[in-house]
Amino acid sequence: MAYLSSSADNIRYNGTGRCYAGTVAGSSFDELGDLENLTFSLAVSTDKIKTNRNASRATILEVENDREATLSFGLREMTNNNLKMALLSDTINTLNQSAGYVYQTDPTLVDDLYIDLGHLNVFTTKITGTITGTLEVGDTLTGGTSTATGKIAFVGSGYVEVVNVSGTFQAGEQVYNVVDTDYITPSGVETLEDVIVTDVTGATRRAQGTDYTLDPDSGYIRQLSAGTTASTDVVSYDYEAVDKQYLWSMSASSVQKKMIFVSDKDDQGPRQRWTFHKVQINLNGDFPLIGEGAAILNVTATVLADTTQPSGQEYFKTEIIG
Repeated sequence: MAYLSSSADNIRYNGTGRCYAGTVAGSSFDELGDLENLTFSLAVSTDKIKTNRNASRATILEVENDREATLSFGLREMTNNNLKMALLSDTINTLNQSAGYVYQTDPTLVDDLYIDLGHLNVFTTKITGTITGTLEVGDTLTGGTSTATGKIAFVGSGYVEVVNVSGTFQAGEQVYNVVDTDYITPSGVETLEDVIVTDVTGATRRAQGTDYTLDPDSGYIRQLSAGTTASTDVVSYDYEAVDKQYLWSMSASSVQKKMIFVSDKDDQGPRQRWTFHKVQINLNGDFPLIGEGAAILNVTATVLADTTQPSGQEYFKTEIIG
């Protein structure tokens, strides 16, 4: 008996590759990065006509009435462009935070509820050491060796807390308001995940954990009703530079892309390239914001006809590369 020729080289196994997305009919693309999976599905629906001549009701004609092709994939990489596509957004907006400081601002604190200070990554600097002469809230300090500067927001026993810090204060140097007269000689310099909450004069320091709690990364502060904070209290702090972009999700009426998949040349099986001229992106399933393991953004893309393509070539092209 004769058999057709066969080869294991034709078997695709444990497929890998890369996927690109760009503007429909465009020639430049963004790589989607590492994907959890990528699955192509094709469904054909038909109408069946059955005979009425006898009780068998046998099918005598089957007519195709619809074809639908879809891509399903899981985005592992939360790039701005991936989120823009998957969350159906029109634009990536930029709202960067430059490094800066706040001195004795008067926020409207609310008992046992968090409010937004309006800045991310807030912190303060504490200089511990021996104080000579008189240092007061509002004084500007300068490091005699480091030339670092800062503004006093609170004076404690054997320490000062400063904001608007520029440079790095050094232990052992004279950090002065008036050189050789009013200064502190640091034994230690600390950067604290805290803000400086005081009464309006700056004389009385409120304590984190007793009078207020703080989320320094997000810039949220909560006044504790059991504490001693007053409505006139003021807050001082520094904040870091932070790059920040944002999306208005689900703002686009639809998101359509040209998508290309290329298999890795070292995969088992035939090397392939699939070009989908026009797909419509739809978010599909849950996206865990808290949970264990990688957060996967699951997406389904419906393959649409690109009527700008020649007749018979409107949907997708599959290439087998030798």
